[in-house]
Amino acid sequence: MFKKEAIEIIRKAITEEGILASAQQKDNYARVWARDSMMTGYAGILVNDAEILAGLEKSILTLAKHQAENGQIPSNVVNGKASFGTHVGRTDATTWWIVTTCEYLKITEKQELKNMLEQKIRQALLCLKTWEYNQRGLVYSPLGGNWADEYVTSGYTLYDNVLRYWAVKNAAEVFEDHELKNIAENTRKLIQDNFYKNTSDSVKYHETAYARTSAKPYFWASLNANGYDGRFDLAGNALALLLDFDLDVKAFSEFLQSVSTEFNHWMLPAFYPVIFPGDDDWRLLENNYSYSFKNEPYHFHNGGSWPIFLGWLCLGLKRKGITDIPEKILTQYETLMNEKGEHFREYYSTDKLLPLGTEQLCFSASGYLLMTY
Repeated sequence: MFKKEAIEIIRKAITEEGILASAQQKDNYARVWARDSMMTGYAGILVNDAEILAGLEKSILTLAKHQAENGQIPSNVVNGKASFGTHVGRTDATTWWIVTTCEYLKITEKQELKNMLEQKIRQALLCLKTWEYNQRGLVYSPLGGNWADEYVTSGYTLYDNVLRYWAVKNAAEVFEDHELKNIAENTRKLIQDNFYKNTSDSVKYHETAYARTSAKPYFWASLNANGYDGRFDLAGNALALLLDFDLDVKAFSEFLQSVSTEFNHWMLPAFYPVIFPGDDDWRLLENNYSYSFKNEPYHFHNGGSWPIFLGWLCLGLKRKGITDIPEKILTQYETLMNEKGEHFREYYSTDKLLPLGTEQLCFSASGYLLMTY
């Protein structure tokens, strides 16, 4: 229904530097953001759109040009100037760049481009290795260190580690590197054994916390020195499904249905449950912002619904053979865009289903394309 419009919005956001975050090209969104341009480029690969693929290549090269000495990929680039984050760096800028660059290299016949980018990719992988800190296999992200930069998750996060696994796995395939393949397999096992309750006798990162944490029908959001964050991270779980991690799909589907029933719609929250004033985590929220506070209950990262990650969830569920929930999510999103007259806004509040945030966002247009694929 909206596929042509989604593709046009992305095309309008393409510049000489690459794919900007929004077709409106204003304020902070008129930049080549690593995660935005890479996820948008991934959607372009799926729909095989030549203009978007050309924009993706520009984005890849722009970000690679500004790679830091330690291999880190910039959070964003604008007018030849790179930013690696304001309060903290962004772990997922580096992982998303590797993931989608490798996805692009799989489909392009440009051997010269592959040769030129190999060292850049390997440097980025080495950077991720240094972010393990304890050399035990999982990367550690600071508070505010990924897409949910004004939220409360930190430490060994599900989302960042699944992305790291995907990055190593893709690089191993592109460069036919057996050592990287072994690292990817070990990383996968670490994630499976540490973020999902199981009967494995493998050594856990935090044996005491693992023993005390209740099983969930999904992968836990994060692990820190003070224990587990057992909330539901939709993005991390969506990517885990897409990459075929093991979980009880029936129980997971029933959980999603229960959340949908609680909210009375299928625009599922990015994180669940919602944090309210007076909750323990509220103090971590109330000062963690750059321009203005956006994380009121049911808004932004704090229970807001993001079409980009609903798109990844639909892809992941279909990877596991679940088709009814993706159909319900797509129908809900299309219905809202028709009813509200607002297309491809950044996120929806989950209490009143208000379309909020930036307009004509490539993130949301890409999420729609992922839903329809």
